[in-house]
Amino acid sequence: MSSSAIATLVKIMESLPETLQDRVVEHLREYLEDLRDEEQWNFSFQNTQESLIRAAKRAKQEISEGKAQPLDIDIALEIPTIANYPSRREFMQLSLEERRNILAKQAEVMLQHYQEDRQWQELEAGDLIDY
Repeated sequence: MSSSAIATLVKIMESLPETLQDRVVEHLREYLEDLRDEEQWNFSFQNTQESLIRAAKRAKQEISEGKAQPLDIDIALEIPTIANYPSRREFMQLSLEERRNILAKQAEVMLQHYQEDRQWQELEAGDLIDY
């Protein structure tokens, strides 16, 4: 942070009564913790998303080359999702292995869905017309 930004923050804090300064400091701590959590979440999600995309492309290629068979997964199977957790922080408190397992199970289900649902492929293959 630049020295002018720090000086501005100090001036703002000094203009407040001491009781408010304590409250502001506590809010800043919570806000910074939330920012760090969000940054960690975004980093983890981006890496996981990129890995899932690579895995899906590789699976699609192997299936088209006859090197692999689509998985037979019951899509109605109860699989925990990120939505099962009230907050990103709670999800992030799971071990890395647990988070990866949840996301891998979701990816398997979605892979089956996209292999069985040809409607999305028809949309990709068709011409888009602007009216």
